[in-house]
Amino acid sequence: MQIKLPDGAAIAQTGRVAQRAEEIIRMHRDIRNVYWVIGESAPAFYYNMLADQDSESSFAEALITTKSAQATEEVLAELQRDLDRALPQARIIVRGLVQGPPVTAPVEIRIIGQNLEVLKEIGDEVRAIMVQEPDIIQARTQLTGGAPKLLLDISEEKARLAGLELGSVARQLEASLEGAVGGSLIEASEELPVRLRVGTQARGSVDALRGIDVLGADALRRAADGDYPGIPLAAIGAVRLQPAESPIFRLESERVNTVQGYVHRNVLPEEALKKIQAKIAESGLMLPPGYRFDIGGDADARNEVLTNLLSVAGLIAALTLATIVLTFNSFRFALIGALVVILSVGLSALALAVFGYPFGIMAVIGLIGSIGVSINAAIIIITALQKETRARAGDRDAIRDVVMAQGRHIVSTTVTTFGGFLPLILAGGGFWPPFAMAIAGGVLLSTIVSFYFVPPAFMLLVSRREAKAIDAGVLVAKRQAPTIIGADSRERIMAAAA
Repeated sequence: MQIKLPDGAAIAQTGRVAQRAEEIIRMHRDIRNVYWVIGESAPAFYYNMLADQDSESSFAEALITTKSAQATEEVLAELQRDLDRALPQARIIVRGLVQGPPVTAPVEIRIIGQNLEVLKEIGDEVRAIMVQEPDIIQARTQLTGGAPKLLLDISEEKARLAGLELGSVARQLEASLEGAVGGSLIEASEELPVRLRVGTQARGSVDALRGIDVLGADALRRAADGDYPGIPLAAIGAVRLQPAESPIFRLESERVNTVQGYVHRNVLPEEALKKIQAKIAESGLMLPPGYRFDIGGDADARNEVLTNLLSVAGLIAALTLATIVLTFNSFRFALIGALVVILSVGLSALALAVFGYPFGIMAVIGLIGSIGVSINAAIIIITALQKETRARAGDRDAIRDVVMAQGRHIVSTTVTTFGGFLPLILAGGGFWPPFAMAIAGGVLLSTIVSFYFVPPAFMLLVSRREAKAIDAGVLVAKRQAPTIIGADSRERIMAAAA
């Protein structure tokens, strides 16, 4: 769970909001533990978690564990609803750990252009459209109003009369508000700096800031004479409040405003993105010349990861095909192996769909890994059929006998492979089970394909010429065989000759 207060919020205020949020979280019976990190992102213990917040006083992140996976699914929507109602001053996102590449938000629409005001205006319109989609929990834009900041206008004339320079005033304010390092504390193997600064009350309001004293060059002399050497800040300048400029975000050197949307647990980001794009088209939103939309979030990151994974697919396919051709010494039988590979990939996807696993990055890696394992049964059967003369001649009985003879080895290999991945499947979670099911399911189902698909395909690819060549070889062998003539036959031949 992430909590974001308005920019500039004090870390103490963030801590109070986090404490109130934990009270609401603890009201749910299925919650087991809550761990807080305030001021920065939580440690990234999961492969797609982003740790993109550092020294941010208005940010807090909680890691929440529940009693079961089912409890997690049930409590997500309830927590989001309860926290939004109880803490309207904070922007809260409650998310479960999901598969997929690391992204800030699952749905992102980027507006790219030059003028920041135009980008902000278009981004607000897209956000207004996005929040109307029921699949979206919350939407926000990158370009927002800047955080409030205090500007100190120092009168240089008054400062010089007080014996002060502008640089000296700035350094004294920094030491008072940010603190000056006066030493360090050793805790285990870490050295922690010790800062000295004014108290919270002197830093907590504009009026208190005006009352901060600065010291002139003659401070020591005035103190020795018994005078108070401090000069109130209000005596040499004025303090005013104004919004800061919004930070500029860039994408490949172009200015961009990203509209980020968060979806419900059971909603695919791609489906929500399609609905939002359709609503933008229906709204008639027209971009000025020089501005364009771009897609980010889960869709963009997933395409990038898949592109990287599949960039070497051609090389892997060529090497795999070459290995199969060298194994069988035949392009025809290599074609059977290639068809088994295609079918095994489909069967791996079928296993994921039947058992309800998400088709994420780990599932894709499992599909790729299942190719090399699932073809083993086909290689064993085709190799055995090649060695049997009658099977190569298309004899069905011979083919059946060969397949049955190899069945024990194939089944035992399949069972042991499936059993090796079974602990990862039963362990639960969103990381290993999709990977293990893609491989184990593909191996298990591809064995059935090897038993029922490879033999008929082998019969279809055995050429008639090869069968005739085998028959011709048998006939030649019969003709070349020596003829044994008995005694009675010899006498009849001699009488006929006489």
